[in-house]
Amino acid sequence: MENPIILSIVLAGKNDDYAGNFLQRVKFNIEKLSDNLLRLQKTNVEIIVVDWASEEHLSNAIGLTDLPHVKFLYVTKDIANKVSPDNGFSSVHALNSGYRRSIGDYVFFIDGDSYINLKTTEKVIELCEKLKSDNKEAYYWASRYHLPYEIHSNSKTIEEIDNHIELWNNNGRKDWRREKILLNSVVAPMGLLLSRNIANDTTCYYEKLNKWGYIEIEFANRIKSKYQCDGDLDNDNDMYFFHLDHHSIGIQGKNKKHNIHMSANNFSANDESWGLNNYELELYTI
Repeated sequence: MENPIILSIVLAGKNDDYAGNFLQRVKFNIEKLSDNLLRLQKTNVEIIVVDWASEEHLSNAIGLTDLPHVKFLYVTKDIANKVSPDNGFSSVHALNSGYRRSIGDYVFFIDGDSYINLKTTEKVIELCEKLKSDNKEAYYWASRYHLPYEIHSNSKTIEEIDNHIELWNNNGRKDWRREKILLNSVVAPMGLLLSRNIANDTTCYYEKLNKWGYIEIEFANRIKSKYQCDGDLDNDNDMYFFHLDHHSIGIQGKNKKHNIHMSANNFSANDESWGLNNYELELYTI
């Protein structure tokens, strides 16, 4: 039987005021992705949001309803403390656990505070459909533009943000800072698009890097040691991606713990319990 889901979009976060207004940023991210899929009338894409031990669940705190494509995965405080006792948010465990409960032929790991417009969403899905039709593996990354904090923080709706993006695009895409990721870049991309075979072969993110930084770089270095790199999804034409810029308020900065730059000893970085597979965690909808 053919898999009904071509693409799983996986993101993670915690309702802890990261960088001042994370709740608003992740809300815009989820709402925009969901709205894109509804407008495109796509039923072959799922969005998985991993909530890392939030006191008030993200699914409740964002205040959104009618999200047919969105599935939440809540990691309890007890589990979080067991697997990452020295850090309040382990993105590697969170993203891996979302992946292991996804079913898409391809997975797109994105930042919790990303923003992807309608046309780009459509192009990513079309790419996955073509890859599947051609029976091809995939390893792409996504560079990003930084959507200024003063714009999205003063926006009440995704329509307002979309209007700012349209104006920026019509004015030649000037002023907004861009991070263009190259093959050997040491800057983390906004997202990674992988075929399921590659994700399973690697066991995804190296779970010993449970703090901040270097996780995407270590992961990318492992992938490209064995598989062909297909390049940047941000190709200056049809696809471009945004990071909703933040500021230094909140837990960012003095409380943020950084990873030592170390690499996994094996291509399959983690043991068989990776992605919290030894815990009974259930996806749920709202």
